[in-house]
Amino acid sequence: MFLLKQAMEKAGVTGDPGKLAQERTAIRDALQGIRFTGVTGENTCFNADRDARLPGFVIEINEMKWNLFDSWPADTCQ
Repeated sequence: MFLLKQAMEKAGVTGDPGKLAQERTAIRDALQGIRFTGVTGENTCFNADRDARLPGFVIEINEMKWNLFDSWPADTCQ
């Protein structure tokens, strides 16, 4: 929720029902350039396509036990 709040503030969202489609697009576009720390990790950011730069993990769960096979760091933020 705080990530969306930050994007809405950056986009200047008013909540006007007549601007719904325009403000949704503005929120999407505002994600580029935002850096966020929360449940997704430290300093999460978004690329030009508004895809989050997140680390990757390959995990197996077998008989209620987790096994980490490999992990990759998130791509760097621009």
